[in-house]
Amino acid sequence: MRLPRGTVPSVDSAAAPAVTPSARSIRTAAIQLAPALTAIPLLVLSSHGCDGGTTIEEPVATTVEVSPESAILSFVNATQGFTAVVRDQNGKAMPGATVSWSGSDAGVFTFSGSGALATVTSVANGMGTLTATSGQASGAASVEVKQTPTKVEMVSGDDQEARRGTALPEPIVLRVEDQGGTGVPGEPVTFLPDEGSGSVGSTTVETDAHGLASTEWTLGTDLRRQSVLAATGDLTLRFMASATSDPPMPDLVLKNLKLSRLEPTIHETVDVEAVVTNDGDGSAPAAFSVHLVTGGTRTEAIRLDALDPGASTTARFTIGPLGEGDHRIEVVVDPNDEVAEWHEDNNSRSGHVTVQAQLLLELGESVTVSSDAPGPALLYRVEIEEASDEPLNVRLSGGQGDADLFVHYGERPEHHYYRCFSNNRDSNEYCQLVPTRKGVYHIAVRAFTGFGPSTLTVTVGGVEPASYDLELLFVRGGTTSQRNIISQAADRWMSIIARDINLSLGILSPPGFCGPDSPNFDQGVDDMAVLVMIDSIDGVGGSIGSAAPCIVRPYPYEAAGDLFLPPILGYVRLDEDDVDLMESDGVLLALATHKLAHALGFHEHYFSLRLGLLRDPSLPETPNADTHFAGQRSIAAFDAAGGAGYAGARVPVENGAQRGLSDRHWRQSVFGDELMTPFLTGEVQPLSVITLEAMYDLGYEVNLTEADAYRLPAVGVAGVARPREPVIDLRHDAPRTPVRVWPIRRKGRK
Repeated sequence: MRLPRGTVPSVDSAAAPAVTPSARSIRTAAIQLAPALTAIPLLVLSSHGCDGGTTIEEPVATTVEVSPESAILSFVNATQGFTAVVRDQNGKAMPGATVSWSGSDAGVFTFSGSGALATVTSVANGMGTLTATSGQASGAASVEVKQTPTKVEMVSGDDQEARRGTALPEPIVLRVEDQGGTGVPGEPVTFLPDEGSGSVGSTTVETDAHGLASTEWTLGTDLRRQSVLAATGDLTLRFMASATSDPPMPDLVLKNLKLSRLEPTIHETVDVEAVVTNDGDGSAPAAFSVHLVTGGTRTEAIRLDALDPGASTTARFTIGPLGEGDHRIEVVVDPNDEVAEWHEDNNSRSGHVTVQAQLLLELGESVTVSSDAPGPALLYRVEIEEASDEPLNVRLSGGQGDADLFVHYGERPEHHYYRCFSNNRDSNEYCQLVPTRKGVYHIAVRAFTGFGPSTLTVTVGGVEPASYDLELLFVRGGTTSQRNIISQAADRWMSIIARDINLSLGILSPPGFCGPDSPNFDQGVDDMAVLVMIDSIDGVGGSIGSAAPCIVRPYPYEAAGDLFLPPILGYVRLDEDDVDLMESDGVLLALATHKLAHALGFHEHYFSLRLGLLRDPSLPETPNADTHFAGQRSIAAFDAAGGAGYAGARVPVENGAQRGLSDRHWRQSVFGDELMTPFLTGEVQPLSVITLEAMYDLGYEVNLTEADAYRLPAVGVAGVARPREPVIDLRHDAPRTPVRVWPIRRKGRK
């Protein structure tokens, strides 16, 4: 029979089996309670009656579990959460049970609790107990506050001053703190004076209730600046103090010995610089001696002027040439102990040089060169007494094996950069430098493998240099006559650059990399390719155009580091409206020559790449910088052209921090009408020997006879701006285009 939902069935006494009254009442109760059993979880049915019947048992809080069971708090005001779980007599959790919390010692920690959760906050070092109670049951967790030092700070006593050998007027005091910034008491602190820094009253001191530790410090008798190291565990700090003398005394200290060359040859001198400082509290006498000692023998002596306390001066010497081998070079201040000083053992510094053999060659002389195995370079020297427009020829020929040839003019490089190199896979090598200059040429023959016997010969003239090839690729725009004029400018530069680069490469330049809207470029280049684009930019009178190198050659030896050879790919972009006007005005050739100079490397980025020749740049934000180009040959040419008396740094480059104008042109107020200023002024714009020598400093061999006649204007040398004339403004013609180094090295070459 199915009854309506919620109906309790009646019991038919006639049909039901006979039961005792007690059994019937229990059965009836069970039937009536059945629907509510799952809704009242705290009522438990069990069969504890002796007659086997079911009974209901109330849950009772029997145990309390506190988690975590223990906690260590490492700093004051640190917090830790705890959780209480109440269980009944059957081990089942009682989530609704009431829980109260208590702590054993408010001086160690405080707490706040809400139901089954509590939070403990540390107060001071010590041990305590956190208890959770529910009914008659309770549980506990141990809580330890144990401050851990994380920082030491000076409180007072640092940087005091007292007479040497006496106590400082105040003790030195520090504070040891925990992570929360509270002082850590009872922490041992060690105070250790450094050598010569006197003594302390107590070497080991425990911090007080506030984390403070202090001691008295008595200074030593010799050093002016003295120090005490304070340490607790791995935490340290150093107190400093100044000792004075009565009467005041100087302390001459020799510092920063610098040798201009560590591996000179038997023909070269070494410049020696040593900084002398007075670290005492009294002035040095009116003059004192400084000696240069080589190999234990005094070779030179100078006298230096008086030094005030804290002041410095530089002693300078030149030594050599020296014999082959190792030499100890020492500089000694006050060698005869004429000056009463605090210290006498800080008056000298020494260094070592290793002098190399270098054979002197005469023009036309031949010498036999060989090496049994790879090794250091064999060095030679040629001294030219009379300059010539003809090239200097250096040839290594004959023999077996593989040798590499390097030739350089001027000061011998200590790194791998020589102006000319020849690295064939045998011992037949040839270098040519143009022109032959008066002065010294250095030759290095490096054995890549054992080689020889080979013949080394140096001559002047008689061999025509391999020509420099500047290829113009007209990408778009321009009339036939305009392209012819730009080609004439390229011819001018090919006549100026007197020798090829001797390193052809296959170059890949993706679209847009080499100039705005430039095409893809993928071909071999020898010696230079320039993309020429004549476009519509902004009409007459705006931006005339831009030009820059895009890719430069690497120096093809792995050990050469960041040294570079001249550009291999560049671009020139011109505004078609301005080109039309300049062609009609007869200045397009000057403009094209100027632009091609930028593409060839007369450009800010290449100035910087090439041995750091751009000095004191004004960009981005130093308009008053004395920007200059530090090429040695261009400086000599500047002086020869009337700039010897120029007051600023040489060679002056346009400053002012104006993008597109500064840091990449000669300074117009000094150079006047010279072609490589940022303005085309005057009836003609001479391409001076200064510019040609700058190209030489940038790595090109040059024909100096191609320079135009030029003298610096007197008003420019005086540093006064020239009155403005009608000009063609070339600003923005050398943009900040990135210059990429083509990543090719000759494998295995050093």
